[in-house]
Amino acid sequence: MRPIRSLYLWCAPVVLSAALGCGKDSNGPSDGGDDLAPKADFSSTCSGLSCDFTDLSTDDGQVTHFAWEFGDGNGASNRNPSHTFSTGGEFSVTLTVTDDKNLEGSRSKTVSVSLPANGAPTADFSVTCSSLECSFTDLSTDADGTVVAWAWEFGDDATSADQSPVHPYQFAERTIVPVKLTVTDNQGLSSSKTAEITVSPAATLKCEDAPGTGQFVSCDLVLDKDSRVTVNLADRSCQAHGNTFEMTAPVPEVLFTDGCYTPNTGPFALNNGAVFAAGTHLKAQVISGALNQVMAPALHVSGSFPQWTLTFDDGVAGPGEPDFNDLVITVTADPVE
Repeated sequence: MRPIRSLYLWCAPVVLSAALGCGKDSNGPSDGGDDLAPKADFSSTCSGLSCDFTDLSTDDGQVTHFAWEFGDGNGASNRNPSHTFSTGGEFSVTLTVTDDKNLEGSRSKTVSVSLPANGAPTADFSVTCSSLECSFTDLSTDADGTVVAWAWEFGDDATSADQSPVHPYQFAERTIVPVKLTVTDNQGLSSSKTAEITVSPAATLKCEDAPGTGQFVSCDLVLDKDSRVTVNLADRSCQAHGNTFEMTAPVPEVLFTDGCYTPNTGPFALNNGAVFAAGTHLKAQVISGALNQVMAPALHVSGSFPQWTLTFDDGVAGPGEPDFNDLVITVTADPVE
């Protein structure tokens, strides 16, 4: 009987690929084909209480939906939103993104916002001048508050804390002055504006009722050049004795005491023909001599440098009264070159 020999089947080790019937099959399923969830990410830029958000999310497909939660109860669904917070502080902002395979990814970041710094007010003003008297109008603004204080410097050492003051200058000749306004807001911040203005003595006559009397009208003539001044009683048409014309400044001088009946002896040279300096205030008044007047006497002034006409009504009642022809007086300035 022949001996039975064992039969061995030997396979060499598989290095690159296995032979049929030997080793493990390597063509099975692979994880490399699985879809991955999107990776949410974003950046933010804030100024004051407002922030701009920029989506930085990535995905192996396409991100199709964005859901923002700003941490203050508000949200947005656009990709790159802007949001203004109502108060300052730190807020946890969350971005949740969804891709075209309906997979989600989220990212949260803390953003800090604060109220914008208070801005200073803007000082501004306008000015109008009549002769040496100037009216100033405040035009200042404050975008984030209110202006609460005003400080004026008029360029002649005078000041005011009024919002829109009126200031009289005392210059004897045309002068350019710097006017400065400083304003302060409700947060204590200030700003200033300086502007140069021109003021000049004007040869105009200002008349007003004498305080508390109602019996005459005072006039103030300001000369704009060195001048001699004469006064002339040009005409009269009145019935009451005692109408008096007098200068009260700079040199007191009664020119006539019975204008209705005294013959015209003018012209009258003020202060014996002395020269008055530019800027001199010549004050005059007319007093009614009527005993039973029913109206306060009044004076109208017309004309301009170098001559003005004063028409006076004595207040006596009658047909056509007041007619402002009871006294007609001319005031003439003769400039000295």
